Amino acid sequence: MTAYTERPRLRPIPDVSLTATAAFVVLALWTMGWNRQWSVAAYLVSFWHYYLYALAYYFGLVSMAVFKRDAVMMKTVALVALAFAYFQEPLDLASLCVVAAGFLLNLVAAKALGVDRSYYGHEVARLPHLRVTSFPYGWIAHPMIVGNIVAFGGTLLNEDFRTRWWPLALMHVAMNLGLLLMETTVVPRRSAAAMRGFSWPSALLFALAGGALGWIADVSGAPAPVRSAVAAAGAACAYVLFCAYTSPAFGCGEQHTLSQGAPHE
Repeated sequence: MTAYTERPRLRPIPDVSLTATAAFVVLALWTMGWNRQWSVAAYLVSFWHYYLYALAYYFGLVSMAVFKRDAVMMKTVALVALAFAYFQEPLDLASLCVVAAGFLLNLVAAKALGVDRSYYGHEVARLPHLRVTSFPYGWIAHPMIVGNIVAFGGTLLNEDFRTRWWPLALMHVAMNLGLLLMETTVVPRRSAAAMRGFSWPSALLFALAGGALGWIADVSGAPAPVRSAVAAAGAACAYVLFCAYTSPAFGCGEQHTLSQGAPHE
């Protein structure tokens, strides 16, 4: 009788998503700061949390703790970048009031929904489906996203900010509209199958990520090796995050009993 020997399990890589995003933020700030192009750095670090939202929502394989940690960190980085841009311009009272009202609506909605459900708790943590009717959900659909759109759009009421930074604000508005479209039309994959290696769609995504970040870095006038390094680092970060959020081998996932096409919030 042959003795059974269990195959060794792949050891999870701890905090890989946190390490990747933090490393990219440091690289972006260092390279652009070296050339005194802080405005370019603001663009480079401002949109990663939307990518995390999409990965968590669609695949639902990352643990809630990891997703909340990563999303909070990168959203904080994005808001700091926005504040850096917004408050270096002369203040406009009407704009400031609209921005504050938008973010307040977002916070009130998050409190009504609960922290975990605000971070796709149904899709990621398999929380039971729940219909929230308390304010502001009884008054307006998708108040968190609407609040963000109002806040980012409100920055454009400031003429000085609008002149220099309108692409930053409009990109945030577009990203939030993308989240709204995703949440209302896209059915999560909800599959336990890990996504290993490159596929043509994912390879194209990483190439586009690197190309977009390289183009942004090009505006800085930094030397070609610096721009290439930023582009390569951006593509690598996008790939590492993709793996971390879709493959249990990276130690970021949780085991769930999944059903294809289950309803989502």
